[in-house]
Amino acid sequence: MKSDKWNKLVLGIWLGVLVIIAGITAYIDPFLHYHTPTDGLEYPLQYERYQNDGITRHFEYNALITGTSMTENFKASEFDELWNAKTVKIPYSGASYREINEAIVRALEYNNDIKYVVRSVDSNLLIMPADKMNYQDYPDYLYDDNIFNDVNYLLNKEVLPKTLAVVNYTRAGNRTPDFDEYGNWNLYKEFGREAVFRGLAPLPTFEEEHKLSKEDYRNIRENVQQNVVQVALDNPQVEFYVFFPPYSMCWWDSMVQTKQLNAQLEAEKIAVEEMLAAGNIKIFAFGDNINLLGNLDNYADALHYGEWVNSDILHWMHEGEYQLTKDNYEDYFIKIKNLYEQYDYSQL
Repeated sequence: MKSDKWNKLVLGIWLGVLVIIAGITAYIDPFLHYHTPTDGLEYPLQYERYQNDGITRHFEYNALITGTSMTENFKASEFDELWNAKTVKIPYSGASYREINEAIVRALEYNNDIKYVVRSVDSNLLIMPADKMNYQDYPDYLYDDNIFNDVNYLLNKEVLPKTLAVVNYTRAGNRTPDFDEYGNWNLYKEFGREAVFRGLAPLPTFEEEHKLSKEDYRNIRENVQQNVVQVALDNPQVEFYVFFPPYSMCWWDSMVQTKQLNAQLEAEKIAVEEMLAAGNIKIFAFGDNINLLGNLDNYADALHYGEWVNSDILHWMHEGEYQLTKDNYEDYFIKIKNLYEQYDYSQL
């Protein structure tokens, strides 16, 4: 056989193999980029930044829960029951405000039926540039409608094992997690004082009170305006339930010891004032619930709380408890400042 015919044959075989691989990936679609789970297959939902966009693109829902790891233990079924809704949960562990906002914007572009959005606004990520992204190597090819860059998905050597994993996951008798289970880490954590203190490190001593700089003020306002408020203003038909995660008193103790308490509370107050500009944002903060924050049985570390706290948050939101309004937010920040300054942290 002549060399040119041999080369064409080899090239044809390789092209055929690539087409088959791409076809299998598109059919099974482990990251749900093209469709919902294929009938007869069960999917291991565990790749948030790779599967979340497909969930919001193809699933049926009218309520969305998203945010950092502070939202991973929410149960969509509880929101469904309280609001008579159909909910999907798409958490992004460690996400910046911008990352979460962009996920919400995409979901609203995909789905005109969305009535409710629940999201966290994490206090420890508040004083951050508006365009800050905490995650590198983002799979942008999954987030657009450009079919040409889908080659990064269909012929990706790291995706093929995920495709085969769907088959093995199904053969093993597993089932696709629901949106109560997806992202939920509650069963895998230890809670209580020992677990919390195991994760604490000695704090340095500070002599001077930390104050927000001009850059800090600018970052806070731009971060909240760009990544929380604007999407609400652009979608007045949607109710946004925004909450500050209830960090434990151990975290607030660190704010006191490092003399950052006043600056942190000032940052949160500025954020609230910015969010109050949108009438369809309902803001919730639980910083004066000392029974919650001071009970370390609720926590796996200084920040992360158990799923029962997530359940309480949904019920409080539904009943309008712990909501900050134009009439009460200033009193709230005065109250928690006094609470945190006077609290006997030694009892922890």
